[in-house]
Amino acid sequence: MGSAISPETIEKIFDPLYTEKSSGTGLGLAICHEVISNDHGTISVESEIGRGTSFTTCIPFATQDDARSERSVAA
Repeated sequence: MGSAISPETIEKIFDPLYTEKSSGTGLGLAICHEVISNDHGTISVESEIGRGTSFTTCIPFATQDDARSERSVAA
């Protein structure tokens, strides 16, 4: 687990170009959030001072529209 993120900072971590690192671009989490959202998924963060930070991503295998498309192609 990494370092903890303050509650004030958590609200900004998915914003493009936001970083608290001297060598960071602020694009990593923004790009991850965009890609996961475009695939109808979610990314969440939990952080506790003194314990660390964890990210959870959920990405569906297929949307209902995708499943219909696969059936019609296979028929």
